[in-house]
Amino acid sequence: MVASITYRELEKLVSWTRSTSRRIRIYLEGYRYLISIGRYIRAEDLSGREVSWRTAFGLRPPHDVISSFKIRRIVVEEEGISKEFTSMNELLEYAGIRGS
Repeated sequence: MVASITYRELEKLVSWTRSTSRRIRIYLEGYRYLISIGRYIRAEDLSGREVSWRTAFGLRPPHDVISSFKIRRIVVEEEGISKEFTSMNELLEYAGIRGS
C-alpha cells in the first residue's frame, strides 16, 4: 500500500524525532535508497551511507516521495531500542500525530 502523508504531518514527525533524539528510517519497496529522518530529512543507500537527495529522489519533496512509493518497512530507533512498523499510518499513530 502506498502511504499518504501531508507536508504538515511530516513537519510534526521531524519535530517528534528531534524531541528525544529518535531516528526513523523508511525503506521503500523495490528501491535502492531510503529516507532517514533525524535532525534532518536525508536520503541514504541501503548500507546507511548518506547520498544526495537529488541523486536518490530528484526534485521531489520528501512528503511527495513518501506518498508516491510503496513502503516496505519503517524502523524507529529510540534509546537503543528499535521498533518496526509496516505503514505510515501506524507510525503517525505511534507518534501521536494522527488518531486511530
